[in-house]
Amino acid sequence: MTIYERSETFSHWVTIRDRDKQKVDPSSVQITIQAPNGNNIVTSQNMTKNATGEYYYDHDLSSTASYGKYTVKVVSTSGGSHKGIIEDEFFIMPWKLEKAIHRNMGTSTQDIDDEDLSHIAWDAYKEALFDVHLPHHNEKPSGNPDTGAGFNGINTSFQTQHYPIADVGGDGSVGDSSSDEADITCYWIDENGHRNTGYVTITEADNGEISIYQSDGVTAIPSTNEGVYLDYWSEHYGYDAFLFKKAVALLAAHYLNNRLTEADKTTLADLNSNRPVVLKNPNRFLREYDRVLSKLRKSRIRGVK
Repeated sequence: MTIYERSETFSHWVTIRDRDKQKVDPSSVQITIQAPNGNNIVTSQNMTKNATGEYYYDHDLSSTASYGKYTVKVVSTSGGSHKGIIEDEFFIMPWKLEKAIHRNMGTSTQDIDDEDLSHIAWDAYKEALFDVHLPHHNEKPSGNPDTGAGFNGINTSFQTQHYPIADVGGDGSVGDSSSDEADITCYWIDENGHRNTGYVTITEADNGEISIYQSDGVTAIPSTNEGVYLDYWSEHYGYDAFLFKKAVALLAAHYLNNRLTEADKTTLADLNSNRPVVLKNPNRFLREYDRVLSKLRKSRIRGVK
């Protein structure tokens, strides 16, 4: 299994063999798991022996774990200095998509292994996030949602013109300037015409409520500024998580379809089985993806929710 959901238990197994391909027990077998942001969630932990040469490690994934690709590195040490390294990877996503993609395509693990399919699923998920959400670049924020105050040198509370603010980075949380992957960024122009980086914190993503500071994350932007601008993405009014999952599975099926029908990878046996049907309709999954997206892109009445 290479796609996991939050709160699942990740179980990793390795088999250690010598140069004669016989199972052996090294002096130590340790595992390290690295999160998408580059930080380790497991560092050099001893794996549990199941039998000669067979080791495993179970790790309970956090209920708030970031979505993305996690890398796994197992180091076995023998004789004090001889090391063997086994590397692997897995994804945490909002949902398991393997079965949905296979159902769309009429394929199975005999056509593509889970590891390759998980990469296709993740890439489709990331691309679909940009397709389904609305971009807002160089947008001026609205004033304090409670008082209407603007950039007076004291006020730091503002609101985006469009909301909810979207998790366009796809890591499972709407990130601000304090996050590894920010979904909203800010810059401002001072009285000398110089561009400065702003610092944004999100108070309530659903309502677009934010706080804006200078780059130190504390000081209010001065009233003498010549403009403050935001870059972010917002959800459509008609956004629906179930339809979005369906859309991602369709886009992944489109890319799998392309992969299985590439001229340099398609065999005569493929063409004699179900591949002619695939070739006759090379874009059918993409057209269905666009149809589902249209349902998710319902226009807002006044531009905001």
